[in-house]
Amino acid sequence: MLVLVAVFAEDRILLHRRGLPPYQGQWAPPGGFVERGESLEAAAIREVWEEARVSLEPSQLIPCAAISLPELNQIHQGFIARLPAVVPARASPPESLEVGWFTESECREIDNWAPAACIDTAIQFEFFRARTFGFIQQNDEFLRIIGADGLRYVRGGSSAAQLSGSGTKEPNFRAK
Repeated sequence: MLVLVAVFAEDRILLHRRGLPPYQGQWAPPGGFVERGESLEAAAIREVWEEARVSLEPSQLIPCAAISLPELNQIHQGFIARLPAVVPARASPPESLEVGWFTESECREIDNWAPAACIDTAIQFEFFRARTFGFIQQNDEFLRIIGADGLRYVRGGSSAAQLSGSGTKEPNFRAK
């Protein structure tokens, strides 16, 4: 079990250049393995501190994703943290070589860690900008967003629920 934390401020996301294998030298959000006896939130706070020297409080962490990556034998619990302004961050070797705040377009131009191909950063920016509280569920078969309007499939999903455009949508599941 791992945690990933998308820390946002001023339409930028905090990333660090990994100092340790795997993916050494590539840019990634703060994150890592949950240690024995540690809550998901405590692991997220610890990893952000270890990799970027940014302090967070548990109340700042919004759970936003459950990502199953069987090819890596990993399950990631994703969190978003929204800060009112960009805060100083610094690398902390050997965990991180560099730290920076990146725009969405800058994220597409840097050497991102390999699992970034499986995790859609654009959706995280969408959540940040819209200030919604949707939840991402991702596995080998689909990537969907669970939100106030129901389910939106970004990849995969029921062929009966196909809509024209970028995704699919199942009937609304909200209680009436």
